[in-house]
This record gives sequence, structure tokens and C-alpha cells, in this order.
Amino acid sequence: MADKEYGKVIGTYRGKGKLKLTNGNELPCHITIQQIETGLIYITCRFAPKVAQATSTIQFIMNSSLQDVACVYGKTRDGMNFESRRKLLITHAKVTVFASPNKPAIMTLVAQEVDFWKENQCHVEQYRFGVVNFEFIGNHPVKTIIQDGIKQVESYHLELELSTSWGIAIVNPVPDYKDVIDRIKAQKSISVTCELFARPSEVTELHEVASKVDELCRLLSLARGTKITWISAEECMEDGKAHRIILRNSVTWPFSSPALIDPRNPQDTAIFIEKVYPTYLKLRDSYNLNIAIEQYLDAKRATMYLETRALAAVSLLDFLQGRYASQRGLSKIVKLSNKEQEQIRLCLKGIIESLRPNINDDKFKEVLGENTLQEMMEKTSELNRRSYLNVLKLWVHNLKLDISEDELSEVKRTRNALVHNAKFRSTSSEGKTREYFRIIRLIEQIFLKLLGYDGYFIDINLDTLQFDRHMLNYTGSIEQQDD
Repeated sequence: MADKEYGKVIGTYRGKGKLKLTNGNELPCHITIQQIETGLIYITCRFAPKVAQATSTIQFIMNSSLQDVACVYGKTRDGMNFESRRKLLITHAKVTVFASPNKPAIMTLVAQEVDFWKENQCHVEQYRFGVVNFEFIGNHPVKTIIQDGIKQVESYHLELELSTSWGIAIVNPVPDYKDVIDRIKAQKSISVTCELFARPSEVTELHEVASKVDELCRLLSLARGTKITWISAEECMEDGKAHRIILRNSVTWPFSSPALIDPRNPQDTAIFIEKVYPTYLKLRDSYNLNIAIEQYLDAKRATMYLETRALAAVSLLDFLQGRYASQRGLSKIVKLSNKEQEQIRLCLKGIIESLRPNINDDKFKEVLGENTLQEMMEKTSELNRRSYLNVLKLWVHNLKLDISEDELSEVKRTRNALVHNAKFRSTSSEGKTREYFRIIRLIEQIFLKLLGYDGYFIDINLDTLQFDRHMLNYTGSIEQQDD
């Protein structure tokens, strides 16, 4: 595979095996598995001339479809077993009919996941993950010895140590970290920026450790406002060699900014993870936080239209507000028993019938399958529902966030304009940007308070549209960092 065609290759594995079809047939082939920096996994199968010229092979390659391939499996040159998982997509297939008997056939597939493993048992020393799009400065200096010819040269770098509920995660930058970060920022692209070494407090399987790293990556994504995930995982022995490997074609979005937690400060990220991780686990299901964070990342994605991002933001705001209000009984104005609600409906029905005796002569009755009065009665409960703005004010008050009523009113107006008209109220570029960041600013502070965070974060000044590092206190008030 050429780097210029698919992207920078970060891992290559070669061996022999078989391409297994869904009908049970198996075609022996030479296999090359390559992962590129975006996470995509390409599998190239080369069929020997004898296999390539077989009628069944020619028919398969010339009429291949997504359902034809079940998996690819085999053994690498260094003795590791491998097998693809989940669906395989054929991107290229080439066979020359009636060609030279020395002419092989070639097929290229995109895999979702490929697992590698050695059959012998061993003692696991550490778990290593290749992580994309994480920008950071470490909080611990580390000395390494580099062999330069016959000389040994001391080298220093900063690693980031993160404390979690399951153990310690150590993050090290890739050797060309600065160049990679500069490139993905400029191009809004995707690349591996670091290696994460997971050190769980208890020895466990690689897939279980990977699920914990997924949790951590989700919180790091929230902290940076961009999708951070792992695309490769290794179970390593004492000598550092991999005993098991997982390559994963993760759903990764291009790099976005600005961040919520400052990547330039070596302590902020570690403090953020330590403080919010326990609360995240506690609220994850009740608030569907995994999806909520993904939607927040959608709202921050720099490659989307501003209006589209803002629509994702107000949808997320509505969802979080609804969950919070329903769990605390804030959505209803007063508590009414079923009997009281029925009495209100009967009273309203009588009043409406006296005012409009012919109300049921509805020309839409045949279409709707119900009369007008019935439809009105079904909406009676809406009389006891708090207004959007009032719920917003109660929510912010309960979270002890220092956001003015005027600011919340502006949020409501922008929200209504986006929901009903799919556009901002303002027509100027600066005005639209201000409306967008007003929504994002509120969502970010709500996330921080929900997760029990107090500390520094990146806040935007809505007057100047400049970003500054501020402190969010226990009370919810915001203080600017001293120069």
C-alpha cells in the first residue's frame, strides 16, 4: 500500500491465511494487514496463480459483494494468529481472466477490527494503546536513554499521569508530537499523537482494560472538545513484546478546538479526570452521558456548518435539561393528583363546549381520526408544565451557576430561532458566532457542575469572543486567572 494513496501507515503485519466466504468456501492467500493514522485498517489478499485462475475464484472476485466475505484469518510471519472481526468491505478487486498462469489476483478490504494473539500463556506486564487527537503537556519529566551509534544519549520528555477509578494511565507523546499536532490542527485531520500505558490495579483481560480506556478517552474528549479514542491496543510482556494486539477502525472525527480544559497546563487535565471520573460513572446511565458527550462533540466539530453545530447544541441542552428537571420534579408547576387533573379537564371541556357548541364539526376529523375537542383535552397537562425559560432558571440556580437571567433569556431566544427556523436570530457573522458560543458556554458549565468539577477551565468572553483560563468555584461563580 502506498502512503500517498491511503495515508501514513503506522503498522504493517504480513502472513499467510485464508479468506472465508459466507457460503463456507475458503480461499488461501498471502495477507498484508496495514493500519493508517486515521485508524482505517486495510487487508490485502494476494491469491496464488493457481487459486486466482480457478473458476470459483474468478466468479467470486468479479461478482463480490459485502455479504460474500465472512472473515480473513491466518498466521503472521512472526507466529501470531490473527482474525478479522465484524464486517469487511471490499474496496478493490483485480483478476485477469485467461492471463499468464503466473498472474495472481488481488483483493483489498477495509476491516472494522483485527485481533492478533499468541497461543502460549504469559505474564502480562502492561497494556499499550495508540491514541489519536489528544493534545497535552505532561506533568512528570522522564529520562530515557537513546542509542546513537556507539554512544548513549540521554533524552527527556514529559509524560502525563492520570489517576482513575481502575488504576493509573501514563500518556507519552509520539516522537514527532509537535509536528503531528501542528498538522492535524492546520488540516483538521486525524493522527496518533500519543501512547497510553494502562496500569490497572487488578490484572484483567485486554478487552476489559480497553473498555476502561474507552471511558477515559470519552472524558478526555469532553475535556478537549474533540474526539479522542484509541485505534490500537497491545497486551505486552515483560520484554515489551506484544502477546496480543487489537487493531480498531474507530469512529473518529477530525481535530477540533477550542478545548474546555486547557491542554497547555500540565496539571489541569489530571485534576479534571481525578475529580469527574467517579461522578461520570455514577451519572452515566441516568443521563446517558456517553451519547450526551458524543452530541457535545458534534456541536463542537469544526468541519460542520455553524448552524448545524448550534442545532446539535440546543438539542443536547434540551435533553440534559429534561433529564435534570424530570429527576428533580422541576418540570411541573404544581403537584396535582389524578383526580384533580380529571376535574380540571372536565371544567375546561365544559367551558369550551359552552363557548363553541359546534367545535366538533371539524373538517379534519376524517384525516386525524379524532375531533378538535378531544385533541384539546389531550393537551391539558401542558398547562402545568413550566416554561422553557423558567426550567432553565431553576436548573442553573440548583447547579449554583452564576449566569444572569438576561443571559438565559438570550439562550432561549436563540434556541427557539434554531428549533423553529433552523437559523440564528442574528444575520452578521459575529452575531451568529456569539449566539453559538452562548449556547456552548452554558452547556460546558452545566457539564462541569453535573460532574462535580471545580477548577480551571477555558471560558469565552461573549463581549470580546476571546478565550481565557478561568476558575469555576464550588459556588458556581467564575473567577479570571491572575496574570
